Amino acid sequence: MMQRRLGVVFAVGLLSSSLPALAQRADSGALWASRFGGNAQVVFGSSPLTTSNPNRMPYRDSRDNAICIAPESLVSLGIVARVEGGSVKLIGADKNLIVVAARQGPFERAGGVFVDAVEVLKTMGIAALSFEPSTNTLILRSVLRDVSLQGDALKVTAGLPVTPSVSIESQGLRVVVDFPGATIGELPRQIGVSSSKVLAVRTLQADENTARLVIDLSEPVAFSWREGRASLVATLAPPGAPIATASTNGMLSTTKPPTPAMKTARTTFSSSMVLRDISTSSLGDDRLRFALQTTRVPNVRPSVQKGKLVLDFGNIYLADSAKSSAATLAELKHPLIKSAQLVPVGGNAVRLLVELASQVGYTIRNAKGGGLLVDLLTPRKTEGPLAGRTIVVDPGHGGSSSTGNRADDGILEKNLTLPIGLMVAQNLEAMGANVILTRDSDFDPGLEERAIIANRANADIFVSVHLNDGRPNRTVRGIEVYYHRQEETSRDLARFIGAKIKENVGDALPLRGGRSDTVNAPEKGYAILRSSQMTGVLVELGYMSNSADYASLKNPDVQRQAAQGIAEGIADYFAANPSSLTKYVKPQKPRDFGLPPLPTFPDDETPENPVK
Repeated sequence: MMQRRLGVVFAVGLLSSSLPALAQRADSGALWASRFGGNAQVVFGSSPLTTSNPNRMPYRDSRDNAICIAPESLVSLGIVARVEGGSVKLIGADKNLIVVAARQGPFERAGGVFVDAVEVLKTMGIAALSFEPSTNTLILRSVLRDVSLQGDALKVTAGLPVTPSVSIESQGLRVVVDFPGATIGELPRQIGVSSSKVLAVRTLQADENTARLVIDLSEPVAFSWREGRASLVATLAPPGAPIATASTNGMLSTTKPPTPAMKTARTTFSSSMVLRDISTSSLGDDRLRFALQTTRVPNVRPSVQKGKLVLDFGNIYLADSAKSSAATLAELKHPLIKSAQLVPVGGNAVRLLVELASQVGYTIRNAKGGGLLVDLLTPRKTEGPLAGRTIVVDPGHGGSSSTGNRADDGILEKNLTLPIGLMVAQNLEAMGANVILTRDSDFDPGLEERAIIANRANADIFVSVHLNDGRPNRTVRGIEVYYHRQEETSRDLARFIGAKIKENVGDALPLRGGRSDTVNAPEKGYAILRSSQMTGVLVELGYMSNSADYASLKNPDVQRQAAQGIAEGIADYFAANPSSLTKYVKPQKPRDFGLPPLPTFPDDETPENPVK
């Protein structure tokens, strides 16, 4: 919550990067015959802020390029203004008070009091701002500050008034709520839940002008919003249930109190997801695929014990459709396996247990929309330094919320890291490694979730693939491999990977070498490396801002060579350090992923209670 602010704001604090045109202040000694520098617009959502008086419309101050707006125009943003002498008091929807200096309007506008729009909105911290210099337009987007679920009431707090647009999908089991003219700001990708009706709440930026909530439900429910305010509440109730009423604390709650059974269900399904379906397909005698449809990226931990592949899924429950599909696993026939079954473990975990017929590796892909693809395959190499190792490959960025760097021709970093990451995975598969991909298509798993995927899987190595940008310096170029702080095994891995990439790409890309992530993030290092528990590196394959590097990075042959170099560098590291510990070299606070204890299998043990 923003602290209450009183007093005159003396520093304007313009957006130096977002509004470069506004940052070009005029020389303080210049003399101006008029303050009128031209008409301007301030747009929120798709509508400009206006007043009934043409002389009170926004304008550009020619002295300092500020966009000036009449205080009464701010009413539509939930801001109440009062002019007092040479200052203007402004109270936002969150009741915070700021005081800014009043500006006297130009004589062409018959004078009157105006305020600097950027000064007001930046000081209040309630909007994301951008500027379109060709049309003199200041664009405002409301910042979603908080999304929380309390019982069956979903509360959304924004900086500016927002009006949600709701659509229902998947037979009523998914609700998509769009907020036009808004951004998700610093909200986490996953919102904690505490309701029997809500399985997951995810945030994302649908496009540059639309924030989105995706709400997965355990059952279809009525969905009611109190609209058009900076603080909104949605109440979830069974269809036909009484409409919720406002309570004294501003939240909405159902008129019927929760039953004891509902309270139990909340505990059982807290932060849970739904396994909607499981299917199999043969991709040849040497490859078998399990496809799981889940409501979000599942908590999965793979392990291989005594000829059995175990995939544990935590905080999950089975829809009836999944139970029906799981029952058919008993009939599955394939050269790689003897049997497969889905086994409930406790009240909120499921285990996929596959008895193997031969030495088998696996690749796990986190798919767009929350699904999971698990491929069992005959590895080309059953011996060697990577045989049986678990490697997490993270193609950097993805989706509309994390596009990464942009080249001069408009190509985005995310669109280059994905094919390179997929080729890294293919090379590792061929060397006998088990591979987990954080994404296999254009979506963003979330910054924190990428490291969590590796932690849950107890991976040996985590490698994230990125492309750099050095603007405004376009001369800098080359391969850089970052490790966390001075962590020893990660530093060694960075050295092996860098050398092998250079060996494969030749003169196409120079090598700048391994670097600590504290070079760019002195206090904590890169979040993705800091949060992963195992030996890990972030590979910057080259600079998109450098024409020579970028020409190479777009070349499919160089991409293939670089991917091969990453995989071979990992193999070289294990060959040189066969007994080196890579797991848990960066200890983290223990987290409950809802995963059951690992099973132990005596030679004659048969799992009990498969799903039927």
